[in-house]
Amino acid sequence: MATFTVQEVKEATKAQVLMAPKSRSDVFQHVDTDTRTLAQQSLFVALTGERFNGHDFVLEAVKKGATGIVVSENRPEYRTLDAIVFLVADTLQAYQQLAQFHRRRFSIPVIAVTGSVGKTSTRNIISTVLSQKFNVCQTEKNFNNEIGLPKTLLQLDKTHEVCVVEMGMRGLGQIAALASIAAPTVGVVTNVGKSHIELLGSIENIARAKAELVEALSAEGIAILNQDDSRVAAMSNVCKGKVIGYGVSCEAAVQAERIRVSEKGVSFMCRCFDQGFEVKIPVLGKHHVYNALAAIATGRLLGLSENQMIRGLSEYKGVPMREELIHIGSYTFINDAYNANPASMMAAIQTLSMLPRGKKIAVLGGMLELGEWAVTEHEALGSAVVQANIDVLITLGELAAASARAARKAGMTAVYEVKTHQEAAGKIKEHLSPGAIILLKGSRGFSMEKVLTYFEGM
Repeated sequence: MATFTVQEVKEATKAQVLMAPKSRSDVFQHVDTDTRTLAQQSLFVALTGERFNGHDFVLEAVKKGATGIVVSENRPEYRTLDAIVFLVADTLQAYQQLAQFHRRRFSIPVIAVTGSVGKTSTRNIISTVLSQKFNVCQTEKNFNNEIGLPKTLLQLDKTHEVCVVEMGMRGLGQIAALASIAAPTVGVVTNVGKSHIELLGSIENIARAKAELVEALSAEGIAILNQDDSRVAAMSNVCKGKVIGYGVSCEAAVQAERIRVSEKGVSFMCRCFDQGFEVKIPVLGKHHVYNALAAIATGRLLGLSENQMIRGLSEYKGVPMREELIHIGSYTFINDAYNANPASMMAAIQTLSMLPRGKKIAVLGGMLELGEWAVTEHEALGSAVVQANIDVLITLGELAAASARAARKAGMTAVYEVKTHQEAAGKIKEHLSPGAIILLKGSRGFSMEKVLTYFEGM
């Protein structure tokens, strides 16, 4: 965990010390932002947001054991606290500066992962593979923003040998800002898609935003790029260091061939520079091949053996609610309900289509944050469902209704529009047959996993 002296806090944040009781130690053992999980002898940073103000919890933080606080509001009651009080202009910036200061105490590889689709899965599979050789610190859950990234970096301690972080964004300049905090030595870009297009305005702006990670790498840095995505491949032009490409359809340094998909997972033959070996991953989805290739490229770069990479990939368990397999009786649910955008939806439909047996039922919620693209993308998804020979389509909500209309227009008859999770479950039950496979997917706001509650006890 990150420890800081008073002098180091001042050096990192340029803070002014308002209060410094002599009874207090000048060393803080942790940096915390949440009083619910605050540890003893912590430095509490009072973050503020649209719905909360950490300054309202300063007194509670001190009662729970914080010996230092970082604030941007100089409230009178702070001068009575038995804690060292640091005043800064912006507490979020100070939190980031503390993380930046702490990260630079370590000369270990820091791998940053970004992309429109598959960031979390790719970060997770890279960490699983690297764990075969190293003690890895990695992003927890989806803590990939201006608060989550510093939180990850502040977990680094002397036992860690590698750090793997995820970088998300909702606008231009945000990944550049995250990279300035993390100082990555390796940057992995998975793809460029229409996720967040409502906020960025165009696919070109999304590509520019993702490229900020590659631009941030030093001349000693290495970019690992998906060469099957032309916009990602073009990022090699802004890389000051070395580039390693991976892909399926292109001639890349790390390439997959002879891909096979079943309900047990994905397997393929990997060509990695001068090596060739068979890979098996116990998760669904052809797109996981790309995640695995990114992990293999990273593993090779960091000196893992062929056997270590194979073993790491075979031990990958996936991410909850991301193509999670749930077996209920003779039926299989693919719980891919964590989130959705056009690329991940198409990938999920392709996965369902490629499974070799059982009636295939797609239960789809809407895709959010598509702006003026919303109707077009939902209609394209409905057409893709028909082309993939899915047996039944059930859509939830007004956005996804456009997919249902497009599927009917393309000639599909087993198409249903519902307004609630209970209605969706009812329609599924009408079409169940032994061996059926049911896909649940939609943006987070649709909570498609709730459909599963109607099948408990079956």
